[in-house]
Amino acid sequence: MEILINPIMDYLVCPLCGVISKHCGYVCGLTDSLNSLREARRDLENITRDVEARVDLAVEQRSRPRHEVNGWLESAQFMLREVDGILQRGDEDIQKTCLRKTCFPGTWCSRDKLGKEASEKIVAVQELIGRGHFAVIAERPPRASVEERPIGKTVGLDSIISEVWRCIEDHNEKVIGLYGMGGVGKTTLLKKLNNKFLDAEHDFDLVIWVKVSRNANLDKIQESILKRFQIPDQMWIGKDEDGRANEILSNLREKKFVLLLDDVWERLDLSKVGVSDLLDDDSQTGSKIVFTTRSEEVCGEMGARRRFRVECLSPEADLDLFRYKVGEDVFNSHFEIPNLAQTVVEECRGLPLALVTIGHAMASRMGPTQWRYAVGELQRYPFKFAGMGNSVFPILRFSYDSLREDIFKTCFLYCALFPEEHNITKDELIQLWTGEGFLNGISPRDQGEYIIESLKLACLLERGDKSEDSVKMHNLIRDMALELASENDNKTLVLQNNVGSNIESINSFDGWHEAVRLSLWGSSIDFLALVEAPSCPQVRTLLARLTMLHTLPIPSRFFDSMDALEVLDLSYNLDLNQLPEEIGRLKNLHHLNLSNTSIGCLPTAIKRLIKLKVLLLDGIQCHLSIPEGVISSLSSLQVFSCFSTELVELIDPLFNETAILDELNCLEHLNDLSLTLFSTEAVDKLLNSPKLQRCIRRLTIESSELLSLELGLMLSHLEILRIKCGFMKRLNIDQGLNNRPFSALRHLSIILCPDIQNLTCLVHVPSLQFLSLSNCHSLEEIVGTYASGSSESRNYFSNLMVVDLDGLPTLRSICSGTMAFPSLRTLSITGCPSLKKLPFNSESARRSLISVRASAEWWNQLEWEDEATKDVFTVKFQEMNVKR
Repeated sequence: MEILINPIMDYLVCPLCGVISKHCGYVCGLTDSLNSLREARRDLENITRDVEARVDLAVEQRSRPRHEVNGWLESAQFMLREVDGILQRGDEDIQKTCLRKTCFPGTWCSRDKLGKEASEKIVAVQELIGRGHFAVIAERPPRASVEERPIGKTVGLDSIISEVWRCIEDHNEKVIGLYGMGGVGKTTLLKKLNNKFLDAEHDFDLVIWVKVSRNANLDKIQESILKRFQIPDQMWIGKDEDGRANEILSNLREKKFVLLLDDVWERLDLSKVGVSDLLDDDSQTGSKIVFTTRSEEVCGEMGARRRFRVECLSPEADLDLFRYKVGEDVFNSHFEIPNLAQTVVEECRGLPLALVTIGHAMASRMGPTQWRYAVGELQRYPFKFAGMGNSVFPILRFSYDSLREDIFKTCFLYCALFPEEHNITKDELIQLWTGEGFLNGISPRDQGEYIIESLKLACLLERGDKSEDSVKMHNLIRDMALELASENDNKTLVLQNNVGSNIESINSFDGWHEAVRLSLWGSSIDFLALVEAPSCPQVRTLLARLTMLHTLPIPSRFFDSMDALEVLDLSYNLDLNQLPEEIGRLKNLHHLNLSNTSIGCLPTAIKRLIKLKVLLLDGIQCHLSIPEGVISSLSSLQVFSCFSTELVELIDPLFNETAILDELNCLEHLNDLSLTLFSTEAVDKLLNSPKLQRCIRRLTIESSELLSLELGLMLSHLEILRIKCGFMKRLNIDQGLNNRPFSALRHLSIILCPDIQNLTCLVHVPSLQFLSLSNCHSLEEIVGTYASGSSESRNYFSNLMVVDLDGLPTLRSICSGTMAFPSLRTLSITGCPSLKKLPFNSESARRSLISVRASAEWWNQLEWEDEATKDVFTVKFQEMNVKR
């Protein structure tokens, strides 16, 4: 029996003892288990906080937490709640046991279960802690195809945005330039264009914004582009310029992208950036580069076929912007303020940067007295006005400082001699610069034209209101030029009808002594009121136009203290009829302009002005006597002009034409000649003198005897030709043996030539820009059929911009067939009842034409090449009322 029982006991009791022992361990070691669990919980909580901090930082950096990290944090929070429950129950059980001093069977079972649960949870917590050590917490999300740029309220940009957007949609346009003066809103425009990609439908994969700025840094440009790709930084950081360019190329090769480059100051080598190959590749799907710059020249250097000038705001738009910046409460706080605000706006002339700067300064000024004071200060000292010196002046000055040659800077500052809003003709600028000695090249006129165009390309000069042949300065650009001229010890003072000055008479004007260049304009300048001759020891330049120089001569002592004077411009003093002999004292005088005056006789003393380079006598209103030998004595003379003007059309010879031509022919340095000739003898003498032919630039011929006119190739500088010859029947151009074109002529007017029948010779004038034909009653066709039907006809008139046809009753044809007219801007037709068809098709003047002006009656009877052509030109038609 004992033998049987012992094995049974071993089989049953030993395992039971093990189980009992294990459970006793749970029961007896509960306190230790709870303490271990509490410690594990603390570790888990600390790691959870670390992970959460890393997640918060990643989110701040616009990264996206990984899913496994979010899942672990959820598990950790759940685990902490479970652990807290176990710890709470364990603490309560231990507390009860301590109060009873004993452990009942029921309590024993409960503690056993709790101890087991705590032990298992310790293992789970430790396992969860082990999974909480993440190498990577978050990942950068895919970049949006375009990143929004911050931008405030804009006005007046919708039209140009639409035009640029059409270019972006045009597959053929790859590089687009936006240019304009500093502060005009180019960056704002580019931001608005960038943000348009957020809303508009397009198929671009990526829009990249890069701030280039002055002294462009290629490394930073490449870095800005590379940061827009979904690639780790280590793939490009540390690489050299070529390596980064290759990385950009490989990432953009399969993408259709737009690269927006803001504030480009000079040519940016796109091949070094890494994008030029993508634009040259015909297989590309239409990637674009759009950039802003202050220089149209940079547009050309960057290869921008399409260029958009960002203009100043219209009067309506600039008032809207200024009103917005000032605020409605201030703007409407007093009935005078809107009018004063309008004055401020006019001073800013549509420059957004100035409007915003002044708007902020005036945003708390509700009293009209403060506004009146501010307006006065702005007119007198614009760059000392609040914010203007720090915000506007430096922006504008950058353009000046970036001019590549000192001569450009000198010529730019000189333009400030002219009043605000003044249209300055290119001719007068070049003539003044010649007199000042600025132009020292082989061809002063070509050099002057180049400088003017460079200043226009830099947006420091604008196209004039009247024509391509004039320029003007923005008010604030001019104010800057005056400021800079003073900095350069080149004090320039401009007085215009007392604007900007408190003087009551010329005697109280205190600018005489300190001025280097002095410009006096308007009827308030009365030289007859001078009590004594002004002291002007430093004056090198004196412009006095439209002043009160009446029929009495200039005071004889006026020139006494002007020994340094080099430029004297007395033009447009219509009543000035005499110069004193004392003008001969001005031994350093280089430039004398007496145009549009009533001077009857040049003083003999002018002979002594042996340094004189420029003598201008255009539009003299009466017969002008030039003493014999005066012109031939001016051994330094380079420019002589006696020409009809818009103000005065010469109707009689001003002097002995042939004698003056003989004297001009003797001048060694003469290179620029403008004349109005009346006699056939004078015309013959001109056309028989190789020297005078090479010098003549502007020529008017008014002769009742001239029957024909032949223009030879020796007239190589003739730019403007006006013909008014009642009996002339033929105009011919001699091309010489090599059929060379007559390339200089760009402006031709033929008036009152009733016998001339055609002007086919004009096909040999490829540079012609302006053509005016009036009262030529026998003219039947401009270009004959045999010429216009040739294979080369498509190249005729490729530069023609303005055509004015008036009083041509027999004109049947401008030319047969159709021509491209790629530069034509305006066409005006009156009194041409026989002209039934224009030489246009639907592609003619496609991008250039602005208007066709004629009577509605004539327009409605026109015949068209096809309906498409009619539709294109009907949009351009402007009705012109014709007086019968």
